[in-house]
Amino acid sequence: MWKLLNAEVLRFLSELDPYGLTPGAPDGAPADEYDSEATTIASILLKDGTVTAEQLDAVWQKWFGERLTVVVGSKQVNTLISELTSLGQRRH
Repeated sequence: MWKLLNAEVLRFLSELDPYGLTPGAPDGAPADEYDSEATTIASILLKDGTVTAEQLDAVWQKWFGERLTVVVGSKQVNTLISELTSLGQRRH
């Protein structure tokens, strides 16, 4: 269950690709570029069944020194929250 949840979170983060790194593409970053962030977010989902914008911002702040909301905007963060919460509620 954990590996699948982490993989799905990683997929969502890679699709969002806040920095345009194109993870997994021939000229892009490694496919697991956002794995550290995905692991932290998956842990939150496993524990709480949901994730908030504040939690996502804290994860991004830790790894990149800036909030995810600043990088991609509130609309994209809210979409990501919906997708992640759907995952978390299926697992919770």
